[in-house]
This record gives sequence, C-alpha cells and structure tokens, in this order.
Amino acid sequence: MQCTAQVDRGVAILHLHGKLDAVSVADFREEAQNQVRSGHRRLVLDFADVEHVDGQGLAGMVAFYRRFTVEYKGRMAIAGLNPELRVFFDRTALTRVVPVAYEWQEAAREVRT
Repeated sequence: MQCTAQVDRGVAILHLHGKLDAVSVADFREEAQNQVRSGHRRLVLDFADVEHVDGQGLAGMVAFYRRFTVEYKGRMAIAGLNPELRVFFDRTALTRVVPVAYEWQEAAREVRT
C-alpha cells in the first residue's frame, strides 16, 4: 500500500492506494501518526484507490481512529469507498461512527465543521 498526503485548508488528506491489510497497516499508521505529529487534528482517509481492506487493516484503522479522536480530540472522515468496501464498513458499523463521503473534498468539509 502507498499513502500520499496533502493538506487542504487545514485538513490532512491521506490518499491510500492498493490494499490495507495485515502487511500494510503499519505503513498506514506511520503516515497517519506523521500527520498527528505535524499538528493536524482534522483528517480524511481517501479510499478511492484502495482495492481491498482485510480485518487486520480495518482493526488498525479503528485503533488509530479511537486514539486520534480521544487522545488528540481529532476529527476524521472517510471518502471514496467502492461498493464492496462500503458494504464491509457498513457491516462493521464503522460508518455509524465515522462520517463517510463520496469524495475527499466533501469529507474535508465534514471535518472542518
């Protein structure tokens, strides 16, 4: 998995590419933590180019989300889920907790408010 970051009006956008799984979840956590260390408290995870997420990838993302929102008082949203990932995220009830948008721009607006 590759993870590229950009900042849009105070919101860090992490564009994820490939697979978020047991092997790549450490790369995700490292890049997300880099954004926290840089002082970002508003974060969007863009899944538009993610083809697969497994249980361990999801667990790593949820663990980061909990720490980010509780310890750092951060706000996070998810964008760009393909239909299969949306079903997977819905089944885990994650979409009831984390705002989900079609595109990262919409998700960025969500975390700014």
